[in-house]
Amino acid sequence: MVNTKKLQGKMREKGYTVESLATAVGLTTNGFFNKVHNKTEFKASEIMCLNTLLSLSAVDTDEIFFTKDVE
Repeated sequence: MVNTKKLQGKMREKGYTVESLATAVGLTTNGFFNKVHNKTEFKASEIMCLNTLLSLSAVDTDEIFFTKDVE
Protein backbone atom coordinates (compact mmCIF):
# COMPACT_ATOMS: atom_id res chain seq x y z
CA MET A 1 0.00 0.00 0.00
CA VAL A 2 1.08 3.55 -0.68
CA ASN A 3 1.83 5.80 2.26
CA THR A 4 -0.26 8.66 0.89
CA LYS A 5 0.79 11.25 3.49
CA LYS A 6 4.50 10.67 2.93
CA LEU A 7 4.13 10.75 -0.87
CA GLN A 8 2.14 13.97 -0.70
CA GLY A 9 4.80 15.49 1.56
CA LYS A 10 7.53 14.65 -0.96
CA MET A 11 5.39 16.10 -3.75
CA ARG A 12 5.04 19.38 -1.83
CA GLU A 13 8.79 19.47 -1.08
CA LYS A 14 9.54 19.29 -4.81
CA GLY A 15 6.76 21.71 -5.80
CA TYR A 16 4.55 19.23 -7.64
CA THR A 17 0.77 19.23 -7.74
CA VAL A 18 -1.23 16.09 -8.44
CA GLU A 19 -1.83 17.36 -11.96
CA SER A 20 1.78 18.21 -12.74
CA LEU A 21 3.19 14.98 -11.30
CA ALA A 22 0.54 12.86 -13.02
CA THR A 23 1.50 14.42 -16.35
CA ALA A 24 5.21 13.90 -15.69
CA VAL A 25 4.61 10.21 -14.94
CA GLY A 26 2.33 9.79 -17.97
CA LEU A 27 -0.93 9.27 -16.11
CA THR A 28 -4.24 11.07 -16.07
CA THR A 29 -4.94 13.10 -12.96
CA ASN A 30 -7.71 10.67 -12.01
CA GLY A 31 -5.48 7.65 -12.61
CA PHE A 32 -2.70 9.12 -10.48
CA PHE A 33 -5.15 10.06 -7.72
CA ASN A 34 -6.46 6.47 -7.63
CA LYS A 35 -2.93 5.09 -7.27
CA VAL A 36 -1.97 7.58 -4.55
CA HIS A 37 -5.11 6.67 -2.59
CA ASN A 38 -4.65 2.89 -2.95
CA LYS A 39 -7.56 2.27 -5.31
CA THR A 40 -5.18 0.88 -7.95
CA GLU A 41 -1.49 -0.06 -7.81
CA PHE A 42 1.53 1.75 -9.20
CA LYS A 43 3.52 -0.09 -11.88
CA ALA A 44 7.24 -0.58 -11.29
CA SER A 45 8.02 1.84 -14.16
CA GLU A 46 5.86 4.52 -12.52
CA ILE A 47 7.61 4.04 -9.17
CA MET A 48 10.98 4.37 -10.90
CA CYS A 49 9.84 7.59 -12.58
CA LEU A 50 8.58 8.99 -9.27
CA ASN A 51 11.90 8.08 -7.63
CA THR A 52 13.70 10.23 -10.17
CA LEU A 53 11.24 13.13 -10.19
CA LEU A 54 11.01 13.33 -6.40
CA SER A 55 14.66 12.40 -5.71
CA LEU A 56 13.58 9.63 -3.35
CA SER A 57 16.10 7.66 -1.31
CA ALA A 58 15.83 3.87 -1.06
CA VAL A 59 14.36 4.31 2.43
CA ASP A 60 11.79 6.83 1.14
CA THR A 61 10.81 4.44 -1.66
CA ASP A 62 10.32 1.56 0.77
CA GLU A 63 8.34 3.71 3.21
CA ILE A 64 6.12 5.18 0.49
CA PHE A 65 5.46 2.27 -1.86
CA PHE A 66 6.15 -0.91 0.07
CA THR A 67 4.79 -0.30 3.55
CA LYS A 68 2.41 -2.89 4.93
CA ASP A 69 0.49 -0.68 7.35
CA VAL A 70 -0.76 2.75 6.36
CA GLU A 71 -2.77 5.07 8.60
